[in-house]
Amino acid sequence: MAPSVMSDKEVRDLISYYKSRDVRKRLDEYCNYSAKKELSCEYLIGFGEPLKRLGYNVPVMGVPAHRLDDLIDMGLDLFRSVWDHEGTLAILDIEYFNLDSLATLYANPVKYFKLLEPTYRAITDVLDGYGITHLNNTTPSGYHFESKIPFSTKAHKKLEKIGHLESSLKSQYASLPESDHKCTRKMTAGAALGYSAIGRLMEFLCHRVIEAAGPSSKLPITIADTAPGENDMRREGVSLDITQYGDNLNMRSIRFAFSGHQKHKVYVNRFGADLARRTPVYACVPRNDHTIKELYDVRKGLDSAREYAATVSARIPKASRGWAKLADDYMASSLFAFHREFDSVNHDPRDRWTKTYLDLDLERMPACVAMPLMNANPWLLMPTNIQTVCRVFYAMGWHPKHIAGMIRAHYSRGPYWPIDWNKYNAEVKANFWVRVYCGMIATGTDSLDDLNCASQAFKWFCPKPFCGHNLADYRAKIESRA
Repeated sequence: MAPSVMSDKEVRDLISYYKSRDVRKRLDEYCNYSAKKELSCEYLIGFGEPLKRLGYNVPVMGVPAHRLDDLIDMGLDLFRSVWDHEGTLAILDIEYFNLDSLATLYANPVKYFKLLEPTYRAITDVLDGYGITHLNNTTPSGYHFESKIPFSTKAHKKLEKIGHLESSLKSQYASLPESDHKCTRKMTAGAALGYSAIGRLMEFLCHRVIEAAGPSSKLPITIADTAPGENDMRREGVSLDITQYGDNLNMRSIRFAFSGHQKHKVYVNRFGADLARRTPVYACVPRNDHTIKELYDVRKGLDSAREYAATVSARIPKASRGWAKLADDYMASSLFAFHREFDSVNHDPRDRWTKTYLDLDLERMPACVAMPLMNANPWLLMPTNIQTVCRVFYAMGWHPKHIAGMIRAHYSRGPYWPIDWNKYNAEVKANFWVRVYCGMIATGTDSLDDLNCASQAFKWFCPKPFCGHNLADYRAKIESRA
């Protein structure tokens, strides 16, 4: 077990910070605390070192929304459910990623936030261009762009027409109160469809951002943290992290604005004990119009964040008209056409999987495809492996929905998965990954430049060099059909 590097004083200081008048006002504001003394979120999550001291193997605690004070009194990082009582939250998470180590990010955050700046500016420009007002909350590795579409608006009715729910997901949502003690009500169809729709609009938004920011970014920009095939630096890049939309709405949460951030104090082995001990507990605050240096002057300590809390709002703004405009552009796009075609096909029935999805001659496939299928747990949960599988099967002429069906079939095999498939949904997750990566191919957003064996080796995702296959041949097959 990693040593504890968070002192009792640091815990007390975080509790005191939360209880200060202005910070507590921002915490309530972030969840739209109402005259009825209720938060608009369905539940809350606490995370942190104090739970490790109580013996939690995973230092996470979920509680109903009325128990915010309990989490504050323990000195935990604060998260709220993405599931909201008033509307659908639209959240785009962007972050610097490094598949080898994040220690350098924590040691020199200003350097790496400067590398994020072209992507940050591109997202801001796209959102502003549609009139989407948003909260730009910071984390130690990036930003959360957050806005809300109320259920009562015409814009949300448009979202409900865009969204698509798998039958297995409908069943899960219908039984929600019995399966999750944090939640007190069943999922409505409107909330579920709105969340599904925002996931698709986020894909569209990511394509726009990659197109706009890619030429000026020193780091490759990806959807999720797929390893770059060519990079002057290390296995690092900018992740447009929309992976939450591959999970059930009731299972996802987002860190509060003005929450503490003590991940480095918990996962000490990822950062090194000395760096974890020296690095303070940060506050995650809205950037607004600050420069990067000004932002880090605010975030460098809880005292400066407390002072900042007196000057800004932490309310997630409503942005119905802007999202309606973006939805109109999406519905006129090639990505929307791809999504509609994707939804029109079903996975093969479960009793046929052995013959259709699992009885594959893996020796006739590249090792970087065969090995993830042979070792699905955990290799077929890694974005780079999933992207490679999608590209190769797409080149082989498989319909994207059947690529998803094949991945789902592998998710359904064997015990000891790190994901509880009773709470999450294998069909939804498989569909999400394939929809994202095949959608990028179909629209030309994926240039396929790194679909070659040299790039695969550079990524460290080539399990058997000189396996007898050439990934460039699969790229040629895709391009010949374009």
